[in-house]
Amino acid sequence: MRKACIELNKTLKNATLLAGDLGGGKCLHLFSLSNENLSYDPSSAEWSAAFDECLGKADEYKYEVSRVRGLSLTKSK
Repeated sequence: MRKACIELNKTLKNATLLAGDLGGGKCLHLFSLSNENLSYDPSSAEWSAAFDECLGKADEYKYEVSRVRGLSLTKSK
C-alpha cells in the first residue's frame, strides 16, 4: 500500500493529505479551516473533523497514513 502523511498546520489553518512517507509528494487533499484572511481560530473539534476527513480520503485513495504532523491540535486544551 502507498504511504501518505497528514499535516495539520496551525499557521495556515489547514489539514493536508500529502503523498509519501515524509509528505514530500503531491498534495492529495486540502481542507481549509479558516476564512480568507486567516483571522478565525479553529477549535479542537474542528481540527479533529479535518483530521478524520483526511483519514477518509486516504482510505478512499488507498493510501496508508504513516505519519501525522500536528496531531496535538486535535486535543482539547
